Amino acid sequence: MFIQHQQLKVLNVPAAKVARLNSSSGDVQMAFPGFPPQMCRAYLVSLTSGSKVLILVVFYLSESQQSIFFIPKIGEVAVEDAERVFGEGFVFAESMGFVLGETDFHLLSSADQQKLWSSLPICRKSAASQADANIRPGKEEAPEQDDLEKYRKRSLESLGRFLSSM
Repeated sequence: MFIQHQQLKVLNVPAAKVARLNSSSGDVQMAFPGFPPQMCRAYLVSLTSGSKVLILVVFYLSESQQSIFFIPKIGEVAVEDAERVFGEGFVFAESMGFVLGETDFHLLSSADQQKLWSSLPICRKSAASQADANIRPGKEEAPEQDDLEKYRKRSLESLGRFLSSM
């Protein structure tokens, strides 16, 4: 199960940490809370750092020029579990209508990897995200969201540990 990571807006990691990269072959119209319905592109990314792997499903909203990140509720996983979680991310993105294709990122030279990675909109901070400080204002949480908040907190802590280890 993947949950939205509210604070993450851009992937500021080196291309060398990217183990796998899949992207959608076309855009699909989606509607996310706080954004008008618009065409989106999907990315499935596997980031490695030592013995841990973080799988991210990222939706880039074309009109808003914003990225919306989803991470597994368990956060980063051991290398042994990465393929299974990557498959779950694949199913998650495709259940929303996206057709993901392999970019063969791992087969590219280091220079080509860096060029491709830095060209992706999910790796660049958009002008829209800098200008819009109140994308998702905080709301009172319903009691039934306590479990979701625990998962988010655990995922945030896991993501923080993962990114600090890079």
